[in-house]
Amino acid sequence: MKKLSSASNPEVTVTLTTPACRCLLLLLEASPNIVLQQDFFKKVWEEEGMLVPANTLYQNISIVRRGLRAVGDTDQKLIATVPRKGFQIDGGVKIVKQEDIVDAVSISVHIANEGIGDMLAGEESLPEESRENDQIPTTEPKITTEPYKGNFHRWQFSALVILIAFVTGFFLTHTIWHLNDEPAFFDTYTMIETDNGCHFYTTDDNHDNKNPYQRFKSLVLNSGLNCKNYPWVYFPSSLTSPTLTALVCKRQYTTDMSPGCISLHINGVNSDE
Repeated sequence: MKKLSSASNPEVTVTLTTPACRCLLLLLEASPNIVLQQDFFKKVWEEEGMLVPANTLYQNISIVRRGLRAVGDTDQKLIATVPRKGFQIDGGVKIVKQEDIVDAVSISVHIANEGIGDMLAGEESLPEESRENDQIPTTEPKITTEPYKGNFHRWQFSALVILIAFVTGFFLTHTIWHLNDEPAFFDTYTMIETDNGCHFYTTDDNHDNKNPYQRFKSLVLNSGLNCKNYPWVYFPSSLTSPTLTALVCKRQYTTDMSPGCISLHINGVNSDE
């Protein structure tokens, strides 16, 4: 799982599932072009050995939309739906890449250094008598040097602001793509059994003797799950929700490495209850 962070307020963060992060990355890489539905299915799920229904794609796009609106504190439409084709970043959204910030810093530093070089070259080209005359206090140096000095300080300030923005952006990007948090609620999940190479973890949220674990396990196995690629399975055994949400992972959640999880959503599991 990854995090989105607000650039103006880094304390405002939203956690995205791995499939939602991949969907967002595809949209950003393709912008302003359309990402076709079949491209989402292929690059987000099929390359990981998963076959998911169309509803799973819509749910993950919805997760991305809510996350972007939350950290951006805006109601603007950020991801547009292209009927019968796919999705794209809305045309009114401006995307700024990290290398653009680096280029801006380089330009500012280069211009500031050119100004210093011109000033030193001008002093060296003066005759000796002129240099001695310049040491006599007059009002003229105040007129010629003060404005330049102010401009130079303004360039210094601009370069400093851009450097701060670059450093902030770097750490935000590092947080989004490399920080993996381990949800505390998985500590309450208990391993029930190992079947077909999958390790099944669940928690019983029911207050009666009805436990739908076996039925839910069959639904997960029949969804097309490849236990060789995703052997760790976590889901709640709840009869109160109409949707079964399972988290299937490449590695166990107790390891220090990123578990590499994707989510499965199966609707209507308790419609007959």
